[in-house]
Amino acid sequence: MTEYKLKKCPECGQQLRFPEDIGGMLMKCPSCGRQFQSDFKLGVTGKRVNRSLLKTIFELPDTILESISRYFSSR
Repeated sequence: MTEYKLKKCPECGQQLRFPEDIGGMLMKCPSCGRQFQSDFKLGVTGKRVNRSLLKTIFELPDTILESISRYFSSR
């Protein structure tokens, strides 16, 4: 069974259901016709994803910048 996330249409406030495992999908509100995107999500359909690995990859730029700034501020 697919899990859903509720999101309101930014135009009319209609509650819409988005599948949890799909992200960045262009949606159209059935009530008012406004188009908008669902929240972007990383994932591979049908495969298990190591979430800690994804977290590490996306936090890497901040980690590097933090290390560099600590290095230069200690000098």
